[in-house]
Amino acid sequence: MHAGMRYDGDADGLWQRHDRYCGREHMSGNGIDIGAVYQLLTHVAETVDSHDRKLNELAAGQAALRRAMEDQAAGQAALRRAMDDQAAGQAALRRTMDDQAAALASLRRAVTEYHSSVLGHGILISELDARVGRIEQHLSLPPRA
Repeated sequence: MHAGMRYDGDADGLWQRHDRYCGREHMSGNGIDIGAVYQLLTHVAETVDSHDRKLNELAAGQAALRRAMEDQAAGQAALRRAMDDQAAGQAALRRTMDDQAAALASLRRAVTEYHSSVLGHGILISELDARVGRIEQHLSLPPRA
């Protein structure tokens, strides 16, 4: 069919429109003009072939888009795995830092206790020296060197 023609299910109407479009009769003296039928069928076949080509192009485009979407989905999955790995690494780092903070707190406590102990003994030693000094005076002993 030509671009200006439309088939609405009425064969006689189709021929009349074809006749008006082409400007000729489809009937010869002995019946239907075979040349006109052949021309019409050839045009229909060309139209079907054209539609097939367009559908094939659309299918190829759709396949390309599908591949692109699959590639994008694979990329997103890889990013998710990388983010999960990073989160696991951060959790391990957090645990390590918590362990180090606990060890540092324990070390501070030990150093504080040690200093308190040393200072505490130092005070006791100085008190002991004063006491020994008083005892030595009381007993009239000579002072130690």
